[in-house]
Amino acid sequence: MRHPREGSLRTRLAGLLAATVASAVLLMAGIAYLVVARQLERGQDVALQREATRIQRLVQAGSEFLASSSDTCRYASEPACTRLISASASPESGDAPLRVKSEAVEVARGRLAVAFFTVRAPGRSVRVVVMPTVPGEAVMVGLPITTVDITLDRIRAVLVVLGAVGVLSSALIGYIVAGVGLRPVRTLAAAIDRVARTRDPRESVAVERDDELGRLARSFSAMLSELAAANAAQQQLVADASHELRTPLTSLRTNFQLLERPDALAAATRIELVRAVDDELRALQSLVGDLIDLAHGDELDGDRVEVDLDVLLEAAVATAGRHWARAAFLLRGAPADGAALVVSGDPERLERLVSVLLDNAGKYSPDGGDVEVQALATDTGIRLVVADRGVGIPVADLPYVFDRFFRSPSARSLPGSGLGLAIADQIVRAHGGSIRAAARPGGGTIVTVDLPGA
Repeated sequence: MRHPREGSLRTRLAGLLAATVASAVLLMAGIAYLVVARQLERGQDVALQREATRIQRLVQAGSEFLASSSDTCRYASEPACTRLISASASPESGDAPLRVKSEAVEVARGRLAVAFFTVRAPGRSVRVVVMPTVPGEAVMVGLPITTVDITLDRIRAVLVVLGAVGVLSSALIGYIVAGVGLRPVRTLAAAIDRVARTRDPRESVAVERDDELGRLARSFSAMLSELAAANAAQQQLVADASHELRTPLTSLRTNFQLLERPDALAAATRIELVRAVDDELRALQSLVGDLIDLAHGDELDGDRVEVDLDVLLEAAVATAGRHWARAAFLLRGAPADGAALVVSGDPERLERLVSVLLDNAGKYSPDGGDVEVQALATDTGIRLVVADRGVGIPVADLPYVFDRFFRSPSARSLPGSGLGLAIADQIVRAHGGSIRAAARPGGGTIVTVDLPGA
């Protein structure tokens, strides 16, 4: 089981910055120490080789001052310590600090031109150079490196102190910088907490930044705006639906109360009441169905499929002709080249769209009025046009005909809930299209739907 990381993001960012700085400090300190140590050692080797060259020349000139120093270290010139060795000397012979090494024997035998090495002894370390003098002999010259060791120890201590100060400073600065940088995140988190606590999406996040956090805050504000709009639309739908349901329910209750007194009603009156109840139940069922359609929203539930609009229109026109017998439904405008008009979308919702438009046209058409239905291809997709000869829509009401429960004053005497065109608008938007209504020359209404082709 994985456990969530402990600690705040601010602490983790500060720790990450401190670890990064610590790595950089350790790397730079190591490089600096190696460079300084190498420079000190090189400077010491130069001085040591200069002293060894001087002694080498003395020996080669026949000086006798090293004649008795074959087994011991002799300080010919302080602080240098010298010792003569022969080619027959045994490695690791002699006393510290100038104990014979195999490299020194190789120089005495002429196999090496010069050799450097360090002899470590308790309380005293010596850097040694071995140079040949006369055939079969070599001289070992050593200089104490205590001063160099002390210098390197001090450098290590300084680097450790500076590194620790750098790491602590970086951690502190990182903590402060992370706090300033994460301030928008805290603002965003506080807004989220308020929304979760109050369940009110009408919240704004004021973060004026152009970086990723600013874009995150703006995206969150946009999401809250969308949620607030959806919540307001849902509340409005519930309020409107409650208002629309109240009238048929009240009428049903009244009629049922009358039917509960059969002795006080004539047979003809009772039959009329039963028919009225049936009509009201049908209207109520239709209203509930419309509300269910509106609940689908502007998104398609399933995958899109290709729908042949010609076939769909033929079936829908035939159904509407049977249901609205007083109107003449005419399907016009088949493609001249015989190409099918194919739309990508949900077949059931597209069928519902055409049914709503045809029912709306048939409902408001006079006896014998024609309803022309035409589908044609455009540069951007498919266009569906439904034109009737009904009462028409006043120009002042055209901007509102697709609102939920809106009914023009000229149409309020006819049955309906005012949801048909709102459902059509929702289905069209779900398919990425557009819908508009306009007055038809000579009277009536033209509804135009543009849908993207498959």
